Amino acid sequence: MEDFMIQPNTQMPSRKSIPNPQCPRQTRGFTLFELLAVIAVLALLVSVIGPALGGTRADSRALRCRHNLKLMMEATLLYTYDFHELFPPNPDDGTTLPGYVWCAGQAGIGGVDEFNPDILRDPKRTLVAPYLNFNADVFRCTADPRTGQYTGGALYPTSPLKGKEVPASRSISMNNAVGTIDPSYSSGVGHSGVPNLPVNGPWLTGSYGANSAANGPWRTYGKTSQMVAPRPSTLWVLTEENPLSINDAVLATSAGSPVWIDYPSTLHNSSCALAFGDGHCEPHRWVEPTTVLTGFASARSISTHDVDWSWLAARTSARK
Repeated sequence: MEDFMIQPNTQMPSRKSIPNPQCPRQTRGFTLFELLAVIAVLALLVSVIGPALGGTRADSRALRCRHNLKLMMEATLLYTYDFHELFPPNPDDGTTLPGYVWCAGQAGIGGVDEFNPDILRDPKRTLVAPYLNFNADVFRCTADPRTGQYTGGALYPTSPLKGKEVPASRSISMNNAVGTIDPSYSSGVGHSGVPNLPVNGPWLTGSYGANSAANGPWRTYGKTSQMVAPRPSTLWVLTEENPLSINDAVLATSAGSPVWIDYPSTLHNSSCALAFGDGHCEPHRWVEPTTVLTGFASARSISTHDVDWSWLAARTSARK
């Protein structure tokens, strides 16, 4: 029998390679200078990337608003196809009577319909609603900061929104030279009859009521075929209105006198979107300080050389 012998383990590590628990391995850390350098680089990255990300979010919101406005313009044109070229009714009284306005209610700050999206889904009161698949979200600018408790309980007492916090319902308005009115409203006695007359464009001269579709100096457009001057591609129909200005469904604009009555929105980095009679939608940047509202809107006379007013007036109407 061979003697049993323990053979040496040639793979056994030497003492030098065996960690000694009493002598922890030393590792090199950051020096103070290196740490400060890393912090400086991170701060530089934040300063460069941060504004870019903020700009991307703002651009995305503006793009979405243009998309929504384009959908609304398409809905408006679809309405004209169904009603013998007639634009939907566009009186400037904020009516909620069924059948008399493209977009019902008073949507301004403190208005009874400021936080009432249900009225924008109601096909009897908001006549373009069926052409938008009853989507109320497209009426609101994504940059509109207003939120509040639902205000539609009087008209819609069983709404699931009752008691809830909701965004402002509407930021969109129509050109006061575009649309139709009924015979009673044209005569100044409420609403009755079929709305098949062109709007009077009551603010086009700069003084309320000084224009009329019949004999006023400025054109109004009750039908698509009446968009001859300006041409459909340069006649704006819908736009975003400043939250401090919006009230009824009309953006009241003077084409004849240099005065702001209602104000376009400046929420998208001093810009807003406009939809035109041919269906296209585009952004426009405002440059004059007089276009920016810092308080509730009021009629404001401006210079005849005001670039913003001149641009909008030229695309609002034309002399007959």
